[in-house]
Amino acid sequence: MYPNSFFSPVSLRYISALHGRVPQKAGNPFTYADASCVNAEDLVCLAASNPEGTFFGFIPDAEEYKEAMLVAEQRGASNITFLPGTPAEIAARLEKEPELLPPLDFLCSNGNAGPLPAAERDALFSLAEKQLVEGGILTTTYKAYSSEDGALRFLIQKLVPEMNAEQKKEFLTEIKKLGVLYFFRHFDMADLLDKAIADEKPEDFFSIFEKTPAESATFETLLAAGSRRFAYGGDADMASNYVELTVPHEAQDIVSACQNSPLYEIVKDFALNRDQRSDIWIKSPCDTSADPAELFGGFAYGLSVPRSDIPATYTAKGKKIDLSSPLYMAVLNLMAIMPIGVGDALVHSSLSGAAPENILEVFQILVACGFAKPMRGVMTEISLKNITSPKLCGNFNLHLDKTLVEKDVLFASEVMGCGIVLSAKDALVLQALNRGGIVGSAKALLPELERLANAPAAPIVLGSGVPSVETATKIIVETMEASLSKWYSLALLEAA
Repeated sequence: MYPNSFFSPVSLRYISALHGRVPQKAGNPFTYADASCVNAEDLVCLAASNPEGTFFGFIPDAEEYKEAMLVAEQRGASNITFLPGTPAEIAARLEKEPELLPPLDFLCSNGNAGPLPAAERDALFSLAEKQLVEGGILTTTYKAYSSEDGALRFLIQKLVPEMNAEQKKEFLTEIKKLGVLYFFRHFDMADLLDKAIADEKPEDFFSIFEKTPAESATFETLLAAGSRRFAYGGDADMASNYVELTVPHEAQDIVSACQNSPLYEIVKDFALNRDQRSDIWIKSPCDTSADPAELFGGFAYGLSVPRSDIPATYTAKGKKIDLSSPLYMAVLNLMAIMPIGVGDALVHSSLSGAAPENILEVFQILVACGFAKPMRGVMTEISLKNITSPKLCGNFNLHLDKTLVEKDVLFASEVMGCGIVLSAKDALVLQALNRGGIVGSAKALLPELERLANAPAAPIVLGSGVPSVETATKIIVETMEASLSKWYSLALLEAA
């Protein structure tokens, strides 16, 4: 079980909050456009997981557009519209049809079809400048450099000409610390750097990178965004926003010292050895705050890994975080049952007397470590009438009843505010519960096991067993014991 949360409204709001932007409250109406939609099911799932949102997907290919419309119809999606065309083509249509799109809270380019060409990226910025509301979120995904040494080449060509002899020697040492990940993959360059340091001849190393003009799409994007009143709002990859947990220990002090430099993001690119980026931009002006309660108190938080996989001490890039204190243990044990917010934690007996700010800090650290995720945490009313007859929640998930399951399956979760991917085995059990209730679930599962007996998924679902009532019952019981309460807590099931 893993969340499909990249570019979800919840995730984007949380990351922008890390950079001081006050997020919109979960449950309030919003508008969201995917400017490079290549997977209609993913976007329809996101819409189903955020019923208060109105979603749009731009699809350049005519056949893919027809398929997307069919997916939306099959899944009973009422809050999503697909539009044929690229960002540039949609922008051109808006000039003649201003009613085509409402003002947007989110405009995302997710890069699933590959990074947008420069012309389309410019069109995306123009569309965002015109269509996004103040404080609205734009995401751009692009290839930052044409080669793996692109960030290093750019830094050398930008910085070295302004340095004196001593600064050049010092810069060589900084490059060695910043480039731990890069030089791990390029032993020849590491040897040349060590020789230049030992011989005190910086030019011997710098000259390697001075012949070909350096380009950085990171730098170009920063300039383009700034000229259009967009402020940098973080990296769409949650982990990359935590320098102290992602950048190698040797490079952390240098990266942190560059935070106010216009080349900071290029320095981070080099330290992380990345050539592709997914940036978040906030349209100015926007509300800002330094109050953690205002920034992070409106989210729910749930575990993204099994409780048993969370260690007592977390170590990353030279940092150690103790997760074994009574406060951490109480919060983790609650989150293992269901996603919770600060208010939920405060009223629980296990956290009696805990300060709200301390609970919120625990949530934030667990997110930073990758053990928890911010979640939407609100949902439309579900039925709890008869727990012996579980039913799938929502039209998107009900489509499972018509599906021949042979691989992992995507589900919509209003609690998470994004999709969640379950194994074929879990999906088959959910399907059986929906068809037969708890009492008749084994009988409902058996035909599916017989169908899969010779399929590639058989070892995953059946293990060493063969299709039988006994095998079906065993699978149902073991899976329900491990996951039933989690499925209810994430609103995948309701007791009808």
